[in-house]
Amino acid sequence: MASKQYFQFIGSVWDFLPGEDKDRLSELWQGYEQIFASAYQANTENDLNISLNNLQSYSTERWLSYEFLPADKILLPPIYTSTQDLSVGVNLSSKYLLKFRIDGGAPFEVNVQGLAPNSTSITEVVAKINAITFPRFPHVYRVPYERVVSIPRLQTHIRDESDGLTILEEGTDYAIEQDVFVSFKVEPPELLWAKRTMVDDETPWNNFGFLMGIYQKNTPSYLQVIQGLWYAFWTGPKPKNLQIALYLLFGLPVAPEDGTVTRLTSTEIDVTTTLDGVTTTFPIPTELVSVVTLGQSVTKYDPLVNGIEIFDKIGKPGFIDEDIGRAGIQRFLLDEASRGPGDTDETKALRLLEEHTFLPQISVEAFVSPDINLGNVKTFLESIKPLSKTFLFQVIVGNFRDPIVFGESLGMDITIDVTPNLDSNQTTFDEQTNLDDYETIDSPERNLDSEGACLQELVEIEVYSFGSLIDSFVA
Repeated sequence: MASKQYFQFIGSVWDFLPGEDKDRLSELWQGYEQIFASAYQANTENDLNISLNNLQSYSTERWLSYEFLPADKILLPPIYTSTQDLSVGVNLSSKYLLKFRIDGGAPFEVNVQGLAPNSTSITEVVAKINAITFPRFPHVYRVPYERVVSIPRLQTHIRDESDGLTILEEGTDYAIEQDVFVSFKVEPPELLWAKRTMVDDETPWNNFGFLMGIYQKNTPSYLQVIQGLWYAFWTGPKPKNLQIALYLLFGLPVAPEDGTVTRLTSTEIDVTTTLDGVTTTFPIPTELVSVVTLGQSVTKYDPLVNGIEIFDKIGKPGFIDEDIGRAGIQRFLLDEASRGPGDTDETKALRLLEEHTFLPQISVEAFVSPDINLGNVKTFLESIKPLSKTFLFQVIVGNFRDPIVFGESLGMDITIDVTPNLDSNQTTFDEQTNLDDYETIDSPERNLDSEGACLQELVEIEVYSFGSLIDSFVA
């Protein structure tokens, strides 16, 4: 029998079915479609996640059911914690205000004095708090699935055409808390369905992050970090790429894609992408300023604010001497090396170090994220640097190049180097016994160089903060 006859037969049978059976079969086939769609989405996401550009932060589960029975409700009574014993009352006659902030709102104060302020009980304190504050989402239930980070929408029926359909939106009617609880503004229906449930399988770390050893809590920001760091690895350890990577690791705003700055204020920057026209708003961290202008074109990962610079011998000749100083190279020198300004081992080391070093210079105001992991910064820099390079890490906490006002006393370390050049004298490596003999035995090979000692009127000044060297320069 030809396939056309099969479909004609199915159509004939369908025409003779009662309406109730047609509805049942329709619902059955819609269920099959949803099952197939769920499997198709899982396979599609798996295929996307093998490409860094298409990597997804979270996995999607479709059409999960959620039961919120009264017996499963979690009661979270207010807890007041104090270092004092409040069981017999506390004296609140002079200090009696508690400051609160709820859901990121403006802070406000509550007077928690009891009827007798000098002997306020814990019960009165809790009652005063409850009389004024109340959670936005007070009805709390445990999420029945693991690693849930978001449920964009919950609804009472799967089909939008169903009678009595009620739809709840995340952030408006409920919130996911700590990946474990879901809290509602009002008591929810006992059974709800979620077309999409976002689950954290830590895919960015498992697929790409572990290869670099860069781990953070999985968020869309971490996904951008992974993509940006791999971009830096693929395109090479150029100062621009190092700067991009550090901006991402420090959580500073960068352009998400190629686009244009469409709005700029003292506190915010809007970037509209060229490809899809999506506008993203980036807050400007306190104490930092914008490095872009209104209408400026930006490319993907371009920094939008100041805060981090990368110096090398090409971009800033002399950066080691200027930004690190002689104190920064002492760990590279042997005890026998001649030190001080002029033609010394120390000066030669300064020049050599600059040839093989890059310097990430980070303003202290760039520490805006609570999730900054300096271990990740060190891991990245050590992984990307060429074998012939090293790096010095500098955090700028102030400007120490301002004139110093001399008070009653000034500590100075004045060093006089009596070796006039970089040539090694035999006495440099001699044992003490040989040096003692040199006092009485004529040893021309141990004489100093013919130029003799050269005394220079230079003073090296070192600046200390709480016992730590923070700057040095020659005056």
